[in-house]
Amino acid sequence: MTRTLKFSGTVLLMLLSCFSILKAQTGKPSSAKEDVVLMLSGEEKHGKITEIQPNTIKFIHTGETLVYELKKADINKITFASGRVEVVNTPAGNGVKEPAETGRPIEAGLVAILPFKYISVNEPLQQVIEKGEKLQNDTYVYLSKRNGQYKFQDPNTTNALLYRKGIDGNTIKGYTYDELCRVLGAEFVLQGTLSRSVKGSVNSYNSSTTKYDNNKKENSNINNTTVENQYENEVTVGIFNNQNGKIFSNRRVALFSNEGSYHDALFYMLKRSPIYNK
Repeated sequence: MTRTLKFSGTVLLMLLSCFSILKAQTGKPSSAKEDVVLMLSGEEKHGKITEIQPNTIKFIHTGETLVYELKKADINKITFASGRVEVVNTPAGNGVKEPAETGRPIEAGLVAILPFKYISVNEPLQQVIEKGEKLQNDTYVYLSKRNGQYKFQDPNTTNALLYRKGIDGNTIKGYTYDELCRVLGAEFVLQGTLSRSVKGSVNSYNSSTTKYDNNKKENSNINNTTVENQYENEVTVGIFNNQNGKIFSNRRVALFSNEGSYHDALFYMLKRSPIYNK
């Protein structure tokens, strides 16, 4: 009996020793007691998160003591030891851009007018932006005068919705027209461009006056010089639907050479577009 107990004790000690050696070799405690960081590359990192900062996290691998700093931009999600999961970034998936907007309903017959692209040489950026928004507003006012099946979104609403999505004159290139329709909740979007070139002409003329002082005749000549700007305004208008289809496109050069002659070219095309309420 005594020999049997001694043998059992010896076997138990050997099993405990083997378990301790195996645990030391693996170097990992139970996965339920460690944090798991899944990188966007697909790599999993097991260990302990010691600190979370706005753009990085501090991380210690299981079985190590060195503190690493991981960029949040490279992380897909974190599974904490408690079981809580925090998604940091969503994988793009084969490089395909996700839809710009999926939740805003499309209102039938609604037309959103985008800020016009204004192309002119030697004009400050702020003036270019203001001119583009003025053309947008001019188009809205002209089309809104008549009631009919088409309604027109107020430019302030359009610009606010674009601003929330970070869409401006540069980033708009990354969006298709059906995506812009979903962002704006419109069935149609109108996009326009004004291209302007300016030439200055110098006009000179002389005038003479005669006056008498104590029966003495005096003549005086005056030279006058004026600079007159000649504008060449070319307007382009395109209208697209929420299926990314082009339903209208036209281009017209203004007949007259004054600064505001673009209005005539713009209104001429709008009146002949399919969204004009007859």
